[in-house]
Amino acid sequence: MEEHRSRLAYTFYMLTLFLCGAVLFLIGFFPASYSVAENEQSIPIDRPTTLHGEKLNPPPPNYQSFILFLIDAFRNDFPSENTMPAVYERACLKLSLHVDIPTVTMPRLKSITTGTLSNFIDIALNVGHTEQLDDSLLHRLKRREAVVSFIGDHTWVHLFPSEFTRKVANNDSFFVNDFYEGDQSVTNALAEELEKTDWKLLILHYLGLDHIGHVEGNESPRIKIKLKEMDDAVKKILNHKHMDNYLLMLTGDHGMADGGGHGGNTPAETSVPLYLYSKNCSKYTSSTKRYNQIDLTPTLAVLLSVEIPTMSIGCLIPEMLQSLTLEEQMYAYFYNAHHLLNRARVKFGHDRVRRSDYYHWYQNATLLHKQLLTPLRVGDGTGASNVHYQNAKLNYLRVAREISAQLSESLVKFDYGFIAVGLTLTTASTLHLLLSVLFLDLASEKLRLHSFNVAQLLLSLVIGTLLNVACHLLDIVLTSSLLYSLLLLLPIVASIYLSIDVIQALIKIALPPLYARRLKLSIPLPTPLLLCFAIRIFTLGSSSFIEFEYKTWYYLGNTLLLLTAFKTLRRRITKANVELDGRHLHKIASACLWQQRKIFVVLLLLMLMRYLHRLSAIKSTLMLFSLILFWARLRKFTNTPQTVFNGIAFLLVYCFRGLNGQVKFVELPSHMVSRILLPVLVLFWCCVALVFVLGYRTALPQQNSGQSLLDERPKSNLLKLLQTNMTCSLILVALLYKVQNVVLLPTLLITLDETYKLCDAYGSTARKFSVRVVHVYKIIMTIVVARMFYFYQGNSNSLSTIDLNPGYMGQTSYNPSIVAFFVTLNTYSAEIHSFLYLIVHTLRADLRSVGIIQLQPPYARAVDTLVVPLYAALVLLPVAFYLCLMLVFRYHLFIYSVFSPKVLYDCYTVLVFYLVFLSTSLYFKLFKHDA
Repeated sequence: MEEHRSRLAYTFYMLTLFLCGAVLFLIGFFPASYSVAENEQSIPIDRPTTLHGEKLNPPPPNYQSFILFLIDAFRNDFPSENTMPAVYERACLKLSLHVDIPTVTMPRLKSITTGTLSNFIDIALNVGHTEQLDDSLLHRLKRREAVVSFIGDHTWVHLFPSEFTRKVANNDSFFVNDFYEGDQSVTNALAEELEKTDWKLLILHYLGLDHIGHVEGNESPRIKIKLKEMDDAVKKILNHKHMDNYLLMLTGDHGMADGGGHGGNTPAETSVPLYLYSKNCSKYTSSTKRYNQIDLTPTLAVLLSVEIPTMSIGCLIPEMLQSLTLEEQMYAYFYNAHHLLNRARVKFGHDRVRRSDYYHWYQNATLLHKQLLTPLRVGDGTGASNVHYQNAKLNYLRVAREISAQLSESLVKFDYGFIAVGLTLTTASTLHLLLSVLFLDLASEKLRLHSFNVAQLLLSLVIGTLLNVACHLLDIVLTSSLLYSLLLLLPIVASIYLSIDVIQALIKIALPPLYARRLKLSIPLPTPLLLCFAIRIFTLGSSSFIEFEYKTWYYLGNTLLLLTAFKTLRRRITKANVELDGRHLHKIASACLWQQRKIFVVLLLLMLMRYLHRLSAIKSTLMLFSLILFWARLRKFTNTPQTVFNGIAFLLVYCFRGLNGQVKFVELPSHMVSRILLPVLVLFWCCVALVFVLGYRTALPQQNSGQSLLDERPKSNLLKLLQTNMTCSLILVALLYKVQNVVLLPTLLITLDETYKLCDAYGSTARKFSVRVVHVYKIIMTIVVARMFYFYQGNSNSLSTIDLNPGYMGQTSYNPSIVAFFVTLNTYSAEIHSFLYLIVHTLRADLRSVGIIQLQPPYARAVDTLVVPLYAALVLLPVAFYLCLMLVFRYHLFIYSVFSPKVLYDCYTVLVFYLVFLSTSLYFKLFKHDA
């Protein structure tokens, strides 16, 4: 008993250490700030006022007022003559901007206001808004006491808490079910702000379009309605009586993927329009060029007549400067090139800059610029002056673009100290866990993987302390305080301790003493399973395989099932043929094939699941059939009262979808629908609560229940509790899933059930039965099936496919904890419930069903001694390998667009498994006598 409990505790420690290592790796690979090692204070803040002894005059503001009109998720192809007639026809200039990844709001706002690229890890900070900027266009305007008003997304307020003179923030920005109310409040506040004439810059940020995309996709009919609403808002500004000398800039923070989300790197997400509006459109000439979003920052700084933010690496947008005089334009090009050259000197050093080509271009441009000062001031427009002007402009732009490109590349920083510690800890903990499972019978006795060695710990502490001090002295590890340095010592010591264990174990396995036998695996590893798992791991090295990973799992899953089915069929036919001396072979083959008919039906179902998105025409019938089948499949895990409430809960799920117009339902007036929706959800939660209470009441012994309940087998109590938890979770997922995805729930249970039967049959037809072989097959097949259904659901390795709509199911406001829980449960439903189903199945299993009576050790005992540790090891192994690949591919062209989203998904998958394992282990701890 103690041994089994220690196995769960050991697995918990290894998972915890792995997660700690993964966090350290992510911190080192995605530093929270790009400017850690740079002395930005050495970059001049003020605008230059001289050029080779000649005095320069910075241009004054060219417009009285500026309006930045941001539409969240405003795709480049959204504005047109039909969708937004006023916006499209009255624009003075139509440009497009390239948006860098990650394409989420907070990093994009940082790029617009500071002119620098955001770190990829900002996508994780997008929800928390933990960062406040120190320098931006808004900071520069505040220093000049200019009035800046803001209306819209509260993300701005978190980034700039004290930079706005007036602000009206939408506090429910993350409440994606709000399509109109938030935007209407922005428009109402806009009407009041337009009546005031004291503001220099007005920022508007509308969110409704983004919310519609998240909930209903980019093909939703509400998209056109929302675009018309935005068109009316722009028209209101343009037609207002106070709008005399203004510049209105209409753009988006990011685009929208074809599925409605964002966060990835598809053209629809990384391209947004930039439309300019002014009273005098004759100043602008048409252009179809595409610029970077960070180029908006220095351009706005020039037009606003403020200093370019220190961190800006953007170039100017020449088309936006056409309203300036030639002298003012030349100053703008000089100022931007001068600013970037100063940044290059700080970043690369004076010597390297002086040897560069762009420095000579800059020198030539400044000489031509000096020659042009007098002709430009007196208005001399001769041919020679125009040639000098164009040459100086061209050289300034070449300098800016070259330096901007080099600075962009240099922003990639890696903290190799954190990466090394993280990789060592993740790799060592994974191998430690894997070796302890593969050599299960020898882990404690021969390999000593479970024993704690004080001397080894002290040695690890000494080595870790020396390494920590050396790394800090050599600036290999950069920490901001002594406390962080001391805390870093803990994972260093743990990684050294585990590495010593792993190295010793590998030496004992590979080079046994002369007088001892070579250590053998305690768990047999079938070749087909190893081959499929190896294919899955090694495909991680290809960006194409990562982008289309779902195809790998579809192939591996179906191939593995089919291969196992045919091998079992062959064994059954061979065994029956031997027993009957070769007679009636045709009948034997037919009978054996009929016995395995269900697994072939499952394979057919798995093929159909790939085309769920094409079944929208029959989604009402499909959902009703799926809920009935799902209810039938859950009956074996519940008693009669629970079954009744399960059925009521599923009926309410269908009613809820029907009231929302997603499936066929009784036609009701809209005001009645809004009144009924909340009671339907309340009744649903009551049913889930009753199923939960009834399950626990049956499982837990009562104080006055009498001796009969006390005599009940403890094992059944643990089993009933786990079944109740799984049932309640599955009922909740039925509410969260998209209508067309509900069919995946009963299909998943059927697939797992038939797969386990196939594994039992495969083991029973072997010449020598092995319980562990059956367990290994079930574990790997469970992982494969879980990943298949994860991708059937519509998930991918792109962040834009995250479905946020389930997070707001039944919510009337934004609650981060509830949203995170619901979105995680919806996204990782297949992973979570496949693992829970495997645990429940193993506890319920009876070897008599396959004709074997196994007395010791009990079959269910394998849950905590074999099933959970091996499952955990196989979950960790691909992630540990992928983290190593991330280091190898750190300068790959697609490192941030393809590989980085995948590593976030993988690490979060481990975290989800860790939490599910923790909750399951708690039940084993509380009911320790059950197994």
